[in-house]
Amino acid sequence: MKSLYLIVFLFIGSLTFSQAPAATISIASPTLCSNVLGLFSSITTNTPTAYTWTVSPVNGANFVQGNATPTIAINFRNAGIYSVSLTVSNASGTVTAVKTVTVLQAPLAAFSASLTNSGFPTSLNLTNFSTNANTYLWSYSETALTDNSTDVIHTYTASGSFSVSLVSYNSNGCSDTSRYHFFINDSSGVTLPNVFTPNSDGINDIFKPIAKGMSNIKVDIYTRWGTFVYGWDLPNGFWDGHTTSGEPCISGTYFYVVEATGFDGKSYKLKSFLTLLRD
Repeated sequence: MKSLYLIVFLFIGSLTFSQAPAATISIASPTLCSNVLGLFSSITTNTPTAYTWTVSPVNGANFVQGNATPTIAINFRNAGIYSVSLTVSNASGTVTAVKTVTVLQAPLAAFSASLTNSGFPTSLNLTNFSTNANTYLWSYSETALTDNSTDVIHTYTASGSFSVSLVSYNSNGCSDTSRYHFFINDSSGVTLPNVFTPNSDGINDIFKPIAKGMSNIKVDIYTRWGTFVYGWDLPNGFWDGHTTSGEPCISGTYFYVVEATGFDGKSYKLKSFLTLLRD
C-alpha cells in the first residue's frame, strides 16, 4: 500500500498546472502629440501565445506594422482621447488590458523658399506657412546660427549644397519639422551688355554688368576719346546715362573698364564698348 501512495504522490507532483496569462501595457507617457509615433509594450506573465491590439476610436489612428506582436507603434493623426487595448491568451485563458492615451494637436510646419538669383552671393527668402504654431526655430546646414522670426532672409556667399530646417512649436509642447534642400552654382562670372536706352520707358534704362558671385566690382565709363564720364565701386551700382554732375550723356559709343573679384577667388579685368541710344 505504501508503494501505491508513493506512486500517486510522485505522479501528482509531476503535473504542471498552466494558468491564464496576465498583462499590462507600458508607454513612456500617456500624453502624446499627433503625428508622433506612440510605442506600446506588453508586460505579461504565464507565456501568452497570442497578442491582439486594438484602439478606439479607430478613426484617426493606425498601426504602423500590424497589431499582433508584443510591442507595437501607433500613429495618432488627430487630437483626442484614445483607449488602447491588448488582449493576450494561451491555452488556459484570455485577458485584456487597457491604457488611456491623450493626444494633443501638433503644429504643421511648412514654408516656401526662393533664391534671389541662381549664383552667389544670393539670399534665400523664407516665408512661413506653418499652422497651429506660435514659436519657430530656423536652422541652416552651413552655420550654427539660428533664427526665431516668423519669416527670414538668409544670405549665402559661397556655392555648394545647402539645407534649411524649420521647427514649429505650439503651446501644447508639440512640434513639427520641415526641411528644404537646394544647390547654389559653383562659379562667378561677368557678362557685359553692349547697348542700353536710358529714355525712361522702363525698358533697358540702366547699364550694369551682369555679375554673379562677386565680392567686389569697380566700373569706369569713358567717352570714346578717353574722357571719364561715370563710375562706381559697389556690386549693385549702375549707370543711368548721366555724367557725375548729373548731365545727360548724348547718344553714341562709350568705353568701359570692369575690375572685379569673385567669392571663388577669380579676378576679372574686362574692357568693352557700349552704345547709348536715347531715341
